[in-house]
Amino acid sequence: MKPASGGIAAALVTVLGACSPDTVDKGPPPPDASAGFDTGVDGFGNLDTATGPATVGPPTGKPPQDLQCDLNGRWLVSQRVLAAALGQEQVAHNWFYYEVRHEGAEVIVTKGLHCGYEVVKKSALSASVDSSAAWPAFLMKNSSTGRRGTFVKEGAGCHLTLQREYVVRGATVGHYANPAVPLPTRTEPALGATPGWEDWDADGNPGISLVVTSALAGGTLYVCQRDWNEYDGATQPAPKLKVAVRYSGEQAALGRSAGAPQVIESTSAPSSDPAQHYAWWHRLADGAATGSDAEICAAVRTLRNTLVPEANE
Repeated sequence: MKPASGGIAAALVTVLGACSPDTVDKGPPPPDASAGFDTGVDGFGNLDTATGPATVGPPTGKPPQDLQCDLNGRWLVSQRVLAAALGQEQVAHNWFYYEVRHEGAEVIVTKGLHCGYEVVKKSALSASVDSSAAWPAFLMKNSSTGRRGTFVKEGAGCHLTLQREYVVRGATVGHYANPAVPLPTRTEPALGATPGWEDWDADGNPGISLVVTSALAGGTLYVCQRDWNEYDGATQPAPKLKVAVRYSGEQAALGRSAGAPQVIESTSAPSSDPAQHYAWWHRLADGAATGSDAEICAAVRTLRNTLVPEANE
C-alpha cells in the first residue's frame, strides 16, 4: 500500500486550504437558501473519481466470484485517519452506512449515507473538533451511492478495493467535486446558478461551522472542505473486516468566531505511516439501523462504539 498523499488533510478540520486566511469574525451574509445543489458525477467519468449519487443499474443475479469473500448486505463503515498539526496529532473518525451488491468480482454501493465525522485529539496540545451541526447537511448533500470496487479472495483472506471518492462540504458539490477547481473564497457565496460556498448548517455563517477545542485555543471556524479517500488492501472475510485507506484533501477558511485566534486555522498533514489510516466494516443484522436515513445514521453513530470500537482508537 502506498503512503497517504503528502497533501493537506481536510478530514482534520484544523486545515487551511489554498485560500488566504481571513481575519474577520465571519463571512458575508449567506445566500438565499434556494441556491442550487448539484449531485451529479463530476466531469472526469473515470473509475477513480466518484462523487455520487451515481447510476447503480439493475442487478444481474450473478453470485460473488469467491463465496468466502461475499460483501453483499448492509454495512456500518467507520473510517479512521491520523494527521498532525503544529507537531500535535489528531484523529478523524468518519461514519457511513453502505448497502452493497456483490456480483462476480465487482461490488457496488447501492445506497451510501454519510453520517458525520469528529476530530479527536491524540496529544495533549492538539485539538478536538465538533462538526455535528452540519451532520444533517452531510446526509442530505453527500452520497456514496454508485461507488464501485472489487472484493475477491487473496490467500487465506480477501482483498477489498473501492474507487477514489471526492467529498465536498460547505460548497456547491457538483462544481467543486472536480479537484481541478479551486475551493471558493469568503467573497464567493453560491448565488442562484453560480456555485460557491453554502451555509450548510443554516447558522448565518459561510460553509460549515466547526467548534474547535484545545488546551491552547478554541473557537468556531467557518470552512468549506474537499477531501478524497480510496480503499485498497488485504482483509479478512466478512462479517467484520479492516481495510487500508488512502486519503488527502484541502480546506478553505472562510472566517472564525469573534475572539477566536488565527491558530485554529493551522494546517495539518496526513501521517506518513500508512498503518494509521484504515476503516472497519461490520455487517448489520436484520433490524439494526433501519428507518429513515436520519434514523439509520443515528443508529450507525451509536452502534459503531460496540460493533467496531477498534476504529475509535
